[in-house]
Amino acid sequence: MSDTRRPSRTGKAMIAGKVAFAVVSAAALIGAMAVAGVCRPWSSLVDDAGAGASASSFSVSTEQIEQYCAGRMALADMNTYGDSEFQTSAGDIASSARYAAFGSVYLAQVEPNVQDADVTPEQLDEAPGDDGVMTLDGVVDDGPRLFDAGLTESEDGTGASGSTASWATEGDLRGLSAASCVVPSLNQSFLLPATRSGVTQELIVANSSDIATAVTLQVWGSSDGEPVSLTTGNTLTVEAHGENSVDLAAGASGHDGLFVTLDSDDTPVSAVVRIVAMDGLDPAGSDYALPIGAAERRLTLPSVNAGDEVRLLVRPERDSDVTVSWITTRGTTQAVEQSVEAGKVTSLDLGEAPDRVVGVRVDSEAPAHASAYVRRTGDGGQSDFMMVNPGVPAASAAVVLPSGIDGDLTLHNTGEQSAEATIHAYAADGEHLADRDMTLDAGESARVPMDDLDGEAAIAVLDDPQQTIVWGARVTNGDVEDAGLAGVANLPSTALTPLRATVLSESSRAVVR
Repeated sequence: MSDTRRPSRTGKAMIAGKVAFAVVSAAALIGAMAVAGVCRPWSSLVDDAGAGASASSFSVSTEQIEQYCAGRMALADMNTYGDSEFQTSAGDIASSARYAAFGSVYLAQVEPNVQDADVTPEQLDEAPGDDGVMTLDGVVDDGPRLFDAGLTESEDGTGASGSTASWATEGDLRGLSAASCVVPSLNQSFLLPATRSGVTQELIVANSSDIATAVTLQVWGSSDGEPVSLTTGNTLTVEAHGENSVDLAAGASGHDGLFVTLDSDDTPVSAVVRIVAMDGLDPAGSDYALPIGAAERRLTLPSVNAGDEVRLLVRPERDSDVTVSWITTRGTTQAVEQSVEAGKVTSLDLGEAPDRVVGVRVDSEAPAHASAYVRRTGDGGQSDFMMVNPGVPAASAAVVLPSGIDGDLTLHNTGEQSAEATIHAYAADGEHLADRDMTLDAGESARVPMDDLDGEAAIAVLDDPQQTIVWGARVTNGDVEDAGLAGVANLPSTALTPLRATVLSESSRAVVR
């Protein structure tokens, strides 16, 4: 006998529910297919290799600062052949360096640009009290240094600044040379003086990364606006944690000036140019040339004194009329006006700087690069020179004087309104010493000796909320002055502001293959 049973009421409800769910699901899928057929999904939700236009850019601030600090000044060719009286000599060359970190810094250290497990980085020491400054003194006799600082915040007033100096009273490097530490970059430019006989311009390129890179050089001279092929080659290979160099004066001789660009293929590099000049057997000075900033229509070059012999190097992007003026503590006075050709380096002799001068201003119809070759003479046929680049205003910036170096701050308000600023002075160990509030009218300039801030002042920080003041330090050395020798050098200010970079991203299916 068969057992036939009717479904219960509960079983009927369950079956009906399943049927209804299946119908709704099918309808939803059909609807989704219809929408997909006529609508394009948001590009941000799709990893589309074919969507080349879907690139995005982001501005980011780094919280890790690295700077390259030049080694002691040196002769490019230390030959030992011939009569000893005619051999080149570095004499009693000495060096010093000082490094300082400011604000929200959790760690700062200095080390050589080498990979050596036995090398221990030197840590900066915190200043007495709670002044938010860390410092370290040293020398660079055995080579350049890398200065690293880690930030807890990227903000105005936080950052790092370092400098090195070399001086001698005997030999072929008599005089004074100084340089602020520089930040590595993929691209950088230099504007250099004449490549005459007796001059070496040693471009030194350092790579602090873990990979090698090729650096391409492009050079323009004073003959025309066309690039110059270096006889020494236009490409340098720089090994990881290594350096390479080339004598630009030998590679492009006979020019009144050179404009040089560097482009690194794979990683940022640091570069300085070590310039040494001889006039026959007489030392004619030495200095470091540092990378210059972007081309501008108005450029301000600080740290020039009365009595300096000044030669301006200028290179416009287009044919342009250029007006060069002396910046004095009583306003500006025109020095030279001239038409200059696009792409060509033009050398303008400004003569001797008049009284009360603190700098040079360049006004160009087209954006231009400029630098100044500043020279003074001493006893016994000796002379010395320095290279001065245009300054860039910043909300906060610092100058650090190495041990054995004194200096005067020169300030110029480039704005069209008065600017209120404050100079903070610190001792060599970072202890806060004094503050000075300053008001500079539009176009006004001032010279402030570091000794006037405090006799122990070795570090200066300028807070400039309007960001219109260009400034730097004209520096001296007592040993060189006491020997009756010319010793001229300058230290540009280093911005203590967030370092920003642009990161580009683009959609690509390759990342999921």
